Amino acid sequence: MSGKRISGTTRRAFMRNAGLVSLAAATGGLSARFARAATPISLVGWTFRPDMVQAYIDFFNEKYGEAVDYSTLPWPTFHPTLEQRAFAGDIVDVMYCTHNNRQRWFERGMIRSLEDLPGFDEIKSAMLPASLSSLTSKDGAHVIALPYYSAYYIMMYNDPMLKKAGFDKPGAGWDEIIEQCVKLKTDGISEYPMLPNWNPTQTGTNPQFLSDCFAEGAALFDDANKLQADQDAVAHVMERWQKMYELGLVTPEIFTQASSTDTHRMMFTGKYAFHSNHCNYLQDTATDAAQSQLAGKKARITPYPGKTGDTYAWTDSYVMNAKTAALESAWKLLQFLGANLNGDWYVQKEWAISSGVQNPYPAFYEDPAVIASTEEWVDPAILKEQAGKGKVINAFKETWYPEYDTKVVPIMHDMIRKKSSVPEAIKAMTDLYQSLA
Repeated sequence: MSGKRISGTTRRAFMRNAGLVSLAAATGGLSARFARAATPISLVGWTFRPDMVQAYIDFFNEKYGEAVDYSTLPWPTFHPTLEQRAFAGDIVDVMYCTHNNRQRWFERGMIRSLEDLPGFDEIKSAMLPASLSSLTSKDGAHVIALPYYSAYYIMMYNDPMLKKAGFDKPGAGWDEIIEQCVKLKTDGISEYPMLPNWNPTQTGTNPQFLSDCFAEGAALFDDANKLQADQDAVAHVMERWQKMYELGLVTPEIFTQASSTDTHRMMFTGKYAFHSNHCNYLQDTATDAAQSQLAGKKARITPYPGKTGDTYAWTDSYVMNAKTAALESAWKLLQFLGANLNGDWYVQKEWAISSGVQNPYPAFYEDPAVIASTEEWVDPAILKEQAGKGKVINAFKETWYPEYDTKVVPIMHDMIRKKSSVPEAIKAMTDLYQSLA
């Protein structure tokens, strides 16, 4: 095979077809044992790459003789809609679920523990301990999900834009980066050089704030999951956010983006110098020549600025409905999506090669195709270093956390725009926490 890069669409088709060809060679087509009528089960995910998901669900249905009905819901209303459907008696067998909704769904009886299912001990032993802990219930007794992806915040930069302004590399810290942004704006190279992920959703403003606090050595929640916002480092992050916005370095558009996906697609335009978002969005920006002006290694990453350079990390997931009437089929699907049922990391490889999505199984990263693909679009050493600096919180397992996560966003947005002061924002965050915890 030549060293020529295969486009995302072509590569996905190649992998999918290769899998089907191998399957056909091994079995001579579908065997008679799969001729039975499968019990239909449902999979609902948020709307991200539905074409790719449908392709590997088709593969799963064909190979394993199942009948999975896949559908999507918009990201902003995903979790509330599924909760309403569950309350009305609708059973969705397998669902996507973010880390900050899992515990509530488990406590409400929407999803079940996986501990008693066949083969689960082997899956647990193959996963990174931090991610396994993330997928475990608050009391530590039950693993309640399998990983969809692992993510951590990174800092991306527009290499040609910096060079145009006379900078060989990004600034070594926030002060230098802000100075670079001011020059870019003053020189008319970029109207809004800084693109932080201040969108109002669960992967936007609050995770961005957690990352910037971690990068300054501040943990926003202590080991008992108590908010500790009254710290100098926390106030310092807030003051920097105010400064960036007051200097006109951040577009007001950022506050109304529908998702982190929409935010990162703004970077496609090539109009911004720096962008912070979670790592799984980097590959698209750096390689999608059809959409991104930064394809061709023009989008690069730098160690996250701050005293420690640590950032927020999390693992989102697939979960199983506690009331599924097709436990065997639902468990099979869950293993296919979130583990290694197919024996070749089929789903994880699809995500990694097509979109640069990370996951918490170390053995997966030994795959030559994954290694070769990663080297095409990023410096693996910097990515690996940043992954090692990912910090988790356990506060998301508290039943109050999703409401806090939603209601803290307008507090942060008012602070950024100086509708409230930093001390007032810290007090409002603390009052919100105390009203919920």
